[in-house]
Amino acid sequence: MWQGSMGRMEERLRKEMATTTKPFDVWFSLRCLGLMTFFGCMSAIFYPVLWIGVIVLSLVPQIGQLYAPPLVILTAFGTVYGLLMIAIYYLNTRVGISLLHMACSVSLACLGLFGATMAEKMLAENRQAEKNGKVMLRIVAQGRYTVTPILALGSLLPLTSWISALCVASVCVFAVKSVRWLLLFHCWGGHFDSKSGKPMKVLLTGDSFPPKLDGVQNFARNTIQALVRDGHKVHVFCSNGSPETPFAPENYGATVTRGPGVEIQPKHKITLPSPHFLAALMHFKPHIIQFFDFTPMAFFMVAFLWWLGLPVVISHHSRIDLYATYVPGFIGDYSPQVMRAACEVVFPLVTGHLLIDGNQRDQSWFAGHSNIRFWSTGCDLDFFHPSKKDSKVREIYSNGRPDLPLVVFVGRMSPEKQVDKIADLVKEANPPGEPELCRFAIIGHGDSWKSIHEEIGHRPDVNMPGVVTGEKLAALVASSDIFFSPTVTGTLDLVFIESQAAGIAVVGPRAVAVPLVVEEGVNGCLYTPLDMKDAKRAIKDVIPQLDKMKVEARKNAEANFKWSKSSDEAIQFYKDVLQYTANVAT
Repeated sequence: MWQGSMGRMEERLRKEMATTTKPFDVWFSLRCLGLMTFFGCMSAIFYPVLWIGVIVLSLVPQIGQLYAPPLVILTAFGTVYGLLMIAIYYLNTRVGISLLHMACSVSLACLGLFGATMAEKMLAENRQAEKNGKVMLRIVAQGRYTVTPILALGSLLPLTSWISALCVASVCVFAVKSVRWLLLFHCWGGHFDSKSGKPMKVLLTGDSFPPKLDGVQNFARNTIQALVRDGHKVHVFCSNGSPETPFAPENYGATVTRGPGVEIQPKHKITLPSPHFLAALMHFKPHIIQFFDFTPMAFFMVAFLWWLGLPVVISHHSRIDLYATYVPGFIGDYSPQVMRAACEVVFPLVTGHLLIDGNQRDQSWFAGHSNIRFWSTGCDLDFFHPSKKDSKVREIYSNGRPDLPLVVFVGRMSPEKQVDKIADLVKEANPPGEPELCRFAIIGHGDSWKSIHEEIGHRPDVNMPGVVTGEKLAALVASSDIFFSPTVTGTLDLVFIESQAAGIAVVGPRAVAVPLVVEEGVNGCLYTPLDMKDAKRAIKDVIPQLDKMKVEARKNAEANFKWSKSSDEAIQFYKDVLQYTANVAT
């Protein structure tokens, strides 16, 4: 259904890649916020239709992965904006408050929050000066969540006396704060003291838990193992799998709460916000919560957790701003701006961010954030190893030409991964009438597999067996010469690391975090993103240096990509974030 739109999607992607690190611009951000509000209002109007779509998608997951995330996000937009629209309608028609009056009240709230935020930043930058007498600055900062709501609500209430309005507003605000304190008491483990000897309690959530197996799931599994190893407690909230599922979090010492989700592909569910999450919070009482990627669940729940005051970390494994260009239809023309607005609204509410692609620091939605850190990636250096090279495996996957260099791709074959470019590369590398440059083994499955197989699967220089896993995959990668990937929407697909661990060279795009792990001319080569002529040039440059590059690739993996290093960084970041929140509280 989406194949005819690939050119349009690629055009959007190129445009977004050229502007993705655009610094914060007030007017552009307001425009993006306006677009998000428009789509939010439209989602509220068509809310029942969106829910019908979600239900259909859960019953017929083969509709495709491209449609599920935007549909779930639009449904979340519809929920938020629908409630706002109902509240505005009620206040206008039943209470008699004019729209202008409401706008003035919101403006007052924004001014109050802005002033308190600036005061809070000044306080954080000069805590010593605060101790020496800047008491008023502290009062303004600490009054951010009390004084401002009282003034805004007091200006909104249709009472003749300001004193009466402020009194009623104060009662309402303190009632809400009482509910918050009650929820916080039941949902939070309190400030964590690393010197106390007590275990840290970490709640992990996201869409990448078994039976879905991908790079993000590897991050989650190794984080669980490291936390349990150090004596900490881990709880997982997800919608995937069961306790009997292979590699389930329960197998590594975590407890699990499973809530509802929408299955968009076999073994892959998008976790939905639900009362199950609140039940998990109240049962486990975490010190800190981590979302693996900015999922629809994170989009919906971060504001609630911020309101409660729970420390939250998001690890960013995908470039969602680039993924947004692959939303089908006309909505995709505006989705990058809508996603930018969502990020600029939600990300400041998060206590800490872990970046797989350190270049993301330059994106506008991370500007001025206090807790941002690069998170090293890793892989199983024993599972992916050059010793697993097998001549028989090479013979099979090269279609009987083991003498030619074997280029392997491993990954999800979906359009948002730019896998259609693989067909272009095959045709570019081995045109009719010329000697073959190499052979291709294309491993994986997904929405794009059928169309790519119809285009190049019949060629003698291509082997497309579908999904290969376990020891067979380790042997295949080690028996190849070059790993190639066209993907620019991931931060750093784990297979870049696994290939180096297996002792083969890497050819990847000069984009996202790939240049951080591929050193030009040492362990591989880079090419201009989406340009398959330049990709062919990179492969040709690598082939004469294969022996040297394979050795350097394994050395690089051994030196830099150990899971122990990655998981230790995450645990230390948790502790630093918790210390930061404790300092702010005092």
